[in-house]
Amino acid sequence: MSDYLKTNCNYWSQAVYDNPNPESYVFRIYGRVLQHQFGLPGDSSPKLLDFGCGSGGSLRFFDDRGFDVYGVDQSRIDIERSQKRIPHKASQINVVSPISREDDRWFGETKFQVIVAFQTLYYLDDIDLQRRLASLYSMLEDGGIFIATMMHVSCWYYGMSEPSTNGLSLVRFWREQDKGRPNLESNDHFINFTENEEDLKKTFSLFKPLHTSGYYDGVYRDDQGSEKHLVFIGQK
Repeated sequence: MSDYLKTNCNYWSQAVYDNPNPESYVFRIYGRVLQHQFGLPGDSSPKLLDFGCGSGGSLRFFDDRGFDVYGVDQSRIDIERSQKRIPHKASQINVVSPISREDDRWFGETKFQVIVAFQTLYYLDDIDLQRRLASLYSMLEDGGIFIATMMHVSCWYYGMSEPSTNGLSLVRFWREQDKGRPNLESNDHFINFTENEEDLKKTFSLFKPLHTSGYYDGVYRDDQGSEKHLVFIGQK
C-alpha cells in the first residue's frame, strides 16, 4: 500500500466522525435530481450504492425512502455503525480495501441504478481515482446515475496544504480547533483538490456529464472558512 493511502487509512480508522443523519446536500440531491428529474423516489426499490458510506447517515436516508441500499467503506468501525443503523441491510454493507482496482466487484454481478460518492473520492490520488472510477462505472447499469462531490481549492483545508504527488496535497492541520478531539491521534492527511468545473469534467470523463456547475458550501464557525465542494452528476 502506498504511503499516502496508509496515512489516509490511519486517519479514517480512528472513526472520529459519527453522523447518524444525512447532510443537507443529500436530501437536496434526492429531491431535485433523483426524484424530480429522473423519477426515482425510491418506491420501486432501485439499487443504490454508497461508496464511502461512513457511519450510514446517507444510507439510512435512502433506505427510509425505499431504495435497495448497498454501502462500502474502508473503516471497519464505520461499517459496524452502519450495519447497526440499518440491520436489515447489514449483509449489503461491507468493509472494502482502500486499494483501488479496476476489477473490483464487491457484490458480484449486481448492477446499480444509482451510485453516489459523497466527500470520499478526493482522498485518492489521480491514478487510484481513475482506477476506482473505472470499477464504479462497471458496476453502474446502462443509463444509471452517478453522483460525486469533490473538494474545491477555496475550501479552508487548502490553505493548510502543501503540494504532494499525483494530484494530492498534504493537509497539515495546525489550528487549535483541530486538536484534542476524542479518539483523534493523527489528523494530517492527503486530499485531491479540484480547481474548477473543467477540472471536474476531466476527472469524471468516463460518464456523460449532466450537471457540472453545482456546488454546496457552508461556514459554521468564526474560526473556519469556506467548505465549498463541487458536485458532478453524470450518467453511464
